[in-house]
Amino acid sequence: MDQWLTSAEAAARLGVKRATLYSYVSRGLLERVVDVDGRSSRFDPEGVDRLRSRSKHRGDGEVGVLVSSGITQVADGELRVRGRNLIGLSAETRFEEAADWVWGAEADGQWPSGDDAGGCVRSIQDQLPDTTPMIDRLRVAVSVASATDPLRNDLSASSVRAVGRRVIDLMVGSLPVVAGRRDGDLADRLWCRLAPGRSNARQRAVLNRALVLLLDHGLASSTLGVRVAVSVRADPYSAVAAGLGILGGRLHGAASAPVHQIFKEAVTSGDPAGALGEAQRRTGRTPGFGHSIYRRNDPRCSALMESITGAWASHQHLPLVLTVQNLASERTDAPATIDFALGAMTFLAGMRPEAGEVVFAVARTAGWIAHALEECEEEPLRFRFRARYTGS
Repeated sequence: MDQWLTSAEAAARLGVKRATLYSYVSRGLLERVVDVDGRSSRFDPEGVDRLRSRSKHRGDGEVGVLVSSGITQVADGELRVRGRNLIGLSAETRFEEAADWVWGAEADGQWPSGDDAGGCVRSIQDQLPDTTPMIDRLRVAVSVASATDPLRNDLSASSVRAVGRRVIDLMVGSLPVVAGRRDGDLADRLWCRLAPGRSNARQRAVLNRALVLLLDHGLASSTLGVRVAVSVRADPYSAVAAGLGILGGRLHGAASAPVHQIFKEAVTSGDPAGALGEAQRRTGRTPGFGHSIYRRNDPRCSALMESITGAWASHQHLPLVLTVQNLASERTDAPATIDFALGAMTFLAGMRPEAGEVVFAVARTAGWIAHALEECEEEPLRFRFRARYTGS
């Protein structure tokens, strides 16, 4: 370990006091190795240099939070969750099983299908206006689920997983049924609350695949919000509520709605290019295209579009969807994202434009629970951001 730095050397290289150095360790920004004497610490010089470089870019005393996670890995255009390829997982696994896998739990089939709080949730939902956005109905369901769980502050792993199953079940059950069956797998139960008219198993399987593909995507904004909530030891329901608040942004969970709207307007006008251009004018961007992580291809979009084109192969508007995708691809180097595919699915299934946000929220709640489980193992209060004063 001679090439490693002592704590004094690492602090000097960073230009900080030793107390600050160890605060970086507690916040997950810097890794250390305890020396053989069991008292002193050593630091990898490359890790120290990376931290110093980030600090310089951000300004004196500002260092971003580095969160270590064993949930999702994005590397070389491939997505892996807990070591498994997410694309393959989405093609062969029920959402409930995928969630259990990400939570580190055995898939035992013990997901609830309604509990005593369900009646309370539905009673409150009945008091809401018919125009209430579906994402708000999910938020109400989470609040009721929290209020009816006296053991919500139990942060043991088994309890957090139980909350995850319960809250997802109540979120889905809180939405009014619009057509079809009310039982079955979670994807089937969600489908009958989002899609009017008849469907087949292949189409419902597309929804299941979308849920699995959206389950987690690393430290997205909403996921970071969940981890901050858990770091102050908020209960899992409050953590999910924090995530739902951030997810509602039009650039996050609601990003598929403008894509859906393009298709609707293209059908009405008979002009796909005009509908796409109008959306670009309204938003200043091409909805469903461009992602900060993927420069060439969002593998989630490719996988979901493959399933969509198979399940709706005979749909009269599938050619229109593909035309819009091709038009946008010809004008931008940015790849189509999962939001584009989600908008295509909700449109072809006859769902409302906001349905994609609901699918995103239900799916990502499972990911948030996984991150909550990880964050419970970390030192509390580690996310203490600093502000640079810019006033007079």
